[in-house]
Parts: sequence; structure tokens; C-alpha cells
Amino acid sequence: MIDEFKPVIRNSKFIYVWISQILSQLAINIMNFLLLIRLFAVTGSAIATSLLWVAYALPAILIGPLAAAAVDMVDRRKMLMVTNLLQALTIFAYAFLHETRFFLLYGVAFMYSLLNQFYVPAEAATIPAVVPKKYLASANGLFFMTQQGALVVGFGIAGTLNHFLGFTNSLYFAAGFLFLAFISVSFLPELKVQEGVPSNLEEAIVRFFTRISEGYYFIKGQKGILFPFLLLIAIQISSAMIIVNVPVMATELLKISANTVGTLLVVPAGLGAGLGGFIVPKLLRGGLRKKRVIEYALMLLGFVALALGFIIPELNSLRVAAGSFSAFLMGLSVIGLLIPAQTYLQEATPGGLRGRVFGNFWFLATIATILPVIFSGTLTELLGVKSLFFILGGFALIGLVLSKRYGQRIIENGTI
Repeated sequence: MIDEFKPVIRNSKFIYVWISQILSQLAINIMNFLLLIRLFAVTGSAIATSLLWVAYALPAILIGPLAAAAVDMVDRRKMLMVTNLLQALTIFAYAFLHETRFFLLYGVAFMYSLLNQFYVPAEAATIPAVVPKKYLASANGLFFMTQQGALVVGFGIAGTLNHFLGFTNSLYFAAGFLFLAFISVSFLPELKVQEGVPSNLEEAIVRFFTRISEGYYFIKGQKGILFPFLLLIAIQISSAMIIVNVPVMATELLKISANTVGTLLVVPAGLGAGLGGFIVPKLLRGGLRKKRVIEYALMLLGFVALALGFIIPELNSLRVAAGSFSAFLMGLSVIGLLIPAQTYLQEATPGGLRGRVFGNFWFLATIATILPVIFSGTLTELLGVKSLFFILGGFALIGLVLSKRYGQRIIENGTI
């Protein structure tokens, strides 16, 4: 299994991006856990935690398309360096101010997300630029594996850091990770694109919106790209709805303290996703079709969501153990959807359009997530978290049926 990743690990350019990804993911997961639990502890409201996601989402609406276009016009090495450094300074500054300005945490989430509008598409577009096409599945597997590993470690140690170091010092710790990420990407070679930023401001603005339009028309006109693109958006929406309701899920379904949710739910989910990062690329390289992997993942996700909402809460003494195992399977199924879909998009998208495609994905996914997340918080407070899992499980199984019935037709009729 390790042999699958050796060609990628030996690539020093990939290593620099990979280290930056690991450190930045550790930082954001530590910060997210601290902010989410602190906000729920103070307000006790699922709607308040939902609004934290809205703070993350607003920058995508305001500058998402412009940031996506900028990735294809500016040296990506510089883009990664600047965003990592400014994110580190944002968290560092909040560590000084949080004691007197509690709700400034919404502003921190907003600023971090604002910078992420540039970082995420730049990172996604950098991978195909430094990794040969035949190793993209392995590179994506490593990225998803370490992303979930960072989720496990970040959420797993956030509570410990908060207990022994305090909230302020924990924030300093997260900011330090981002500064190290900045140093890592500084070792990358220049990743210039064919077109630079024009000196004329009017020309620059016209080119921005022209390139944004090109990205949207490309996605819309390619059926083979559009539907995996929509699948990725659906996964983002579902994941966001679950994350903002994790404290409620812990207290209502599993009857545990919200402070232990990182260890008992998020860590198992991350372990499952990490296992998926090993298994899924191996299956793809072994010849199993991406469509088949996605269908297996949809089936597993649907049944696990329904079990977590309606069966596991009734297990009494086995409830916590069964809940942790369900979270593990959910993490595994999500990676089973993400890796095949994103690998296909990277393979099928021309190099000059990758920044726009993945930037537009981030933009559209964030916009599409706002109302469902607010709705999920309201639904949870009115009807309980079981209703949320019923909806999520039902949609996963509907997606499975649609893929089996229409998926092959879409692939055959798509124009790539």
C-alpha cells in the first residue's frame, strides 16, 4: 500500500505543498474546535453555531470568483505564501483581543475565510502543476488522508491544549502552525501562469470577469464535469450541516458532553477518512471505476446516517461505542465520494482552467451551504437532530438510485 505513494513522496515540490497543507489544516481544525465549543458553551444555541458558518461563507460570496480568477493570473507560490502568513497574523491578533471582544470570533472566521478564497484554489491548482497526471489519484489520496489526519489530531488535541495552555495560548499555537506553513511553501519554485495581471486597471477588471465567465461556462457545458462538480457541492453542504450541529448531536443523541465530541466523534470520523485515503486510491489504480466507488460510498453514507439518527440512540450502554463506529464509517464514505470526484475533475479539466473550476466550486459550494446550514440549526432546535439525519440519509440513498439509473448515460453523453 505504501508503494502507491512512493513516487509522490519522492517529489520534493509536492512535499512542500503537502507540509503546508498539513500545518494549515492543523491550525484551522484547532481553531474551529475552540471557537465552536466556546460559542456553544456561551450561547447554548445551534443557530449561533450555524451563524459561525455564515461568517465563513460571506467572503466566498463577496470575492470568491475574483479570487478564483486571480489564481490563474498570479504566481501560485506567492499566493500560497501571502495567504498563509496573513492567516497566521489574523489568529495571532485575535489571541490578544478575545477576552474583551468575545463575538469578534465571527470576524476572525470571516477574515480567515476571506484569505482561504485565494488559498484553496491555489493549492488545488498547484497539485497538478507539480505532480504527473498518472500520480494524481495518489497525491489526492495523501492530501485527503492528511486532511483527515489533521482533523483527528487537531480536534483531538484542541481540548488538551485548551485545558493545559488556556484558550489564548492555544490560539498562539495555531498561529505558529500557519507561520511554518508559510515557510514551507516559500521553498517552492515559481509557479507562474501564462498570463499576468495587466497594468491597466480597467483591463484587469474586464479580464477578471471574463475568466470567471469562462470557468462557469466550461463547467456548465461539460456534463461529465458538471455532475461530479454538483456531487462535491452536495458533500460540502452535508458536511457543514453536520459540523455545526456536532455539539447538539453529542448531547441529544449520544448523551455526552460537548467537550468530548472531538475525541468520541470527530476523531473516529477522521480515522475513517484517513483509512479511505489509503484504500480509495488503491482501488482506483487497481481498475475499479470511479462511478462504482461513489455508489458504494453513497450506500454506506445513507445507511449510517439513518442508523445514527434512529437506531444508535436506543442502544443505551452501547450507544457511545456505536456512535463512534458510525462516525468512523461516515468518514470513510465521505472520502469514497470526494477522491474519485475530485480526481476526475482534475484529470478532465485543462490546466489553464483548473484554478477557475476549483475556485468556482468553492464559491458555489459556500453559497449553496448558507441556507441549508441555517435551516439545519433551526430544524435541530425545533424538531431535534434526528430529523436532520433522516434528511441526510434519504438524500444519500436517492443519489445512489440516480447514479445507478442515469450515471452511465451521463458519462457516455458527456463531452470532455
